[in-house]
Amino acid sequence: MNTKVKFIVSFKLTNSEKEVLPAMSEPFESVLERFLLTHSVHFEHPHRNTKSASLYAVYTIEVEVHQPAAVFYLGKLIEGEAGILQLFDEGVESFSFRVE
Repeated sequence: MNTKVKFIVSFKLTNSEKEVLPAMSEPFESVLERFLLTHSVHFEHPHRNTKSASLYAVYTIEVEVHQPAAVFYLGKLIEGEAGILQLFDEGVESFSFRVE
């Protein structure tokens, strides 16, 4: 039985003025491509009209898995790579990760 899973990684960007991907996004995307994980990216302004306007780069990775254990391992891979991007990229303030 196949199960469709969506991994969502949101990077809070330090610059809330420009919709520019973080400098380390290319290595992050290359890891996703290496494991044949198709993804899309868009920008969100959840608090656009407030004083603390934030800008997020949101990656959505959708996969179809054959074994439930694969969700756990793919999640750890994606979350680990997102953590590396956040750790070494000054343009990223923080990140969040969720599975749907």
